[in-house]
Amino acid sequence: MSSTPPTALRVFLVRHAHAAWAMPGVRDFDRPLDERGREEAARLAASLTVNGFEPDLVFCSNARRCTETLAILAARGNGKSDVAYSDALYAAGTKAYLDLIASVHDQTIGSIMIIGHNPMIEETAHALLKHDPAAYEDALGAGFHTAGLLIVDCPARGKAAIKGHAVFVGLLSPVDS
Repeated sequence: MSSTPPTALRVFLVRHAHAAWAMPGVRDFDRPLDERGREEAARLAASLTVNGFEPDLVFCSNARRCTETLAILAARGNGKSDVAYSDALYAAGTKAYLDLIASVHDQTIGSIMIIGHNPMIEETAHALLKHDPAAYEDALGAGFHTAGLLIVDCPARGKAAIKGHAVFVGLLSPVDS
């Protein structure tokens, strides 16, 4: 018998790809990806394809750099992921990220992806892996890279999914891709 808890929900946390610095008169919210960011997102998209990672549901910040990251990732996918855009992923704190994970009760949804911003993405990872600090430190001790992807498996759904008992599955960064 395996000691690995069953997976109720797989969570893919993606930090948006590298964005251009804000130009005069351009809001932070409207910053686009730069060339480096487009290359990072393309490498991540290729890694997702090679590994067969296609989430059932994607929550994406409405900020331009996140929607552009999603567009590059989606161009390589099979197009079956449902997408929900959220201002809260830009404007609110980590609680908004955790609330989205906890909101998934539908048993037909086996995996979700959140495309968002630091520090909230990193803090969400920390909250999900709270009971395994070594896994968090090994994976993200050097920080959450732009276009980085952290994969964790939650042994429960709803509010129980965010209680810190997730299991580290893997980490992809543009450097690895």
